[in-house]
Amino acid sequence: MACQTGLVCTQNRRMIAVGSTVIFLIGVAVLAFLLVKNHHKSMPPENWHGNGTTENLYEIFLGRCYEYITMINPAAGNKDCRKMLQMLETSVMNKNQCDITAADYQKLIEVSSYPIPCNRSLFWSKTSDLVHRYVNAAQNVITLEDTLLGYIANGLLWCGKSYTSELNYQSCPSKNECENNPLSVFWKTASEHFAKQACGVVQVMLNGSTDTGAIQPESIFWSVEVPNLDPLKITKVQIWIMDNIDGPDRDSCSSPNTAELLNTLKERNISSSCADNYWPVHILQCVRFSDVRDCKFHTR
Repeated sequence: MACQTGLVCTQNRRMIAVGSTVIFLIGVAVLAFLLVKNHHKSMPPENWHGNGTTENLYEIFLGRCYEYITMINPAAGNKDCRKMLQMLETSVMNKNQCDITAADYQKLIEVSSYPIPCNRSLFWSKTSDLVHRYVNAAQNVITLEDTLLGYIANGLLWCGKSYTSELNYQSCPSKNECENNPLSVFWKTASEHFAKQACGVVQVMLNGSTDTGAIQPESIFWSVEVPNLDPLKITKVQIWIMDNIDGPDRDSCSSPNTAELLNTLKERNISSSCADNYWPVHILQCVRFSDVRDCKFHTR
């Protein structure tokens, strides 16, 4: 006979209800597990062609940050280095590594920013070694790599994973795999910010010996920095086209590419000038190559 009333019947109903709930919850958990498992299976393996995140990135980031604000340039202000590191992480984690945007780095740029003195901004393209030797010797100009964020990030690699909150230390997408990768977007965003800050007289050091010419349309200088120079803040752009010691001399101030750059600046109401093998920089080149023909007159 079916149980209809009484304490025993009530307890039976409760047991049935609890059992049903438990079974339901187990079923939901199993379903969730299978969905997550299948989702991860469907995610493409992120085995990129580029090198992975730099080992000990956290320690290097914090070490450089504290060194910069305490010893190299205290004028940058008291920055929260740990917060900056956290922002770098969140900029790339849990995101498609080929779809990173400038907005992903915007907060990091803002918290690390500080005023750059006028008449000290130095832009460059294909002259990395020479331009930084010049900065060290002159000590009155600043490249992007001499700012807080540029100093920290210079030479480092990083990228995240599309579906986890961790960095990828095995591989990162190269520029050949996708343009909007974490590193390329970072340097473009930082370069844009650096260009917008420039004021007074600014300098540009370009390489006149490259096969592709001193002015390269795909370079960050031409595609990002030039369009973001503020005509209301800049009084003049001084361009130096430096040949490699002993040549070849493939580009100069009289070349069509340089003329295009000068004309672009003119159209934006920015005064400009150009010098081939700017003397102070050329002397610096000859410090290492005193026996080369182009430098012999310096050693008489």
